[in-house]
Amino acid sequence: MAFDGRMNIIEINDDEKTVYFETWKPKKITGTKMGGIFGVSDFSTPFKVACELARIYPGDPPNKYIDAGNILEPVLRDYLGHSVTRMLAGPLGVPEGSNIVVEPPVEKEMCQYDHFHDNDMFGGMVDGYITLDGKRNSILEIKTSGNMEKWLDADGNVTVVPDSYMMQASLYAELSHLDRIVFLVGFLQEDDYRWPTRWKPTPENTSIIIVDKMPDIRKKMEEAEEWFREYVVNGYTPEWTDKDAELMKYLRAKPKPQKRR
Repeated sequence: MAFDGRMNIIEINDDEKTVYFETWKPKKITGTKMGGIFGVSDFSTPFKVACELARIYPGDPPNKYIDAGNILEPVLRDYLGHSVTRMLAGPLGVPEGSNIVVEPPVEKEMCQYDHFHDNDMFGGMVDGYITLDGKRNSILEIKTSGNMEKWLDADGNVTVVPDSYMMQASLYAELSHLDRIVFLVGFLQEDDYRWPTRWKPTPENTSIIIVDKMPDIRKKMEEAEEWFREYVVNGYTPEWTDKDAELMKYLRAKPKPQKRR
């Protein structure tokens, strides 16, 4: 039977709204955790991130949105790869005759779910790279979304990247020593989440946004590392909030230690 991380919980303090725990090998801070740490994620909170990094919570179970994203990531990458010169040469300002290629990422099983083993604090997995004449030019970040409104500017154009996604991609760009990010977004209708394998990318349901990484991402990384050492290393969480109600139900159902036979 797999080890249940809740066994490492020492105390759930309702007065402080804090969980105390033992931690033997915390996880690294990945791009998806950055938004949660800074409170700009729609799907996470500082409390949840601390629980995940401390391994007392394994992460949210799969749902139709996560499943669709995983299924369609390679579909969208192939879509871009087949027409990369037409789709990116102009926006990237690539000289005529240059060779633009979509470089797929190393398979997750081959890299132990981390593309940045040379960094002890930060890690994660990129969705790919854009290479120009054999040299990496940009990080490729692929997203699926059922809410186009979040991506629209005041003129109704798809140019806005949600803060948590911008922070995620900027971290990976920094770790890859690159300054540019190519976001490829596929917009889904609600029915598409029921049958994601039937969804096909087209110019009408996809958009590309090209941006430079956040200028203050190094400062954000320093702040995230300080946060990590304050909470995870010292064995306690930030305060939980009403957004963490379901997670608290899970943590309170802490299993009893199994007796050895």
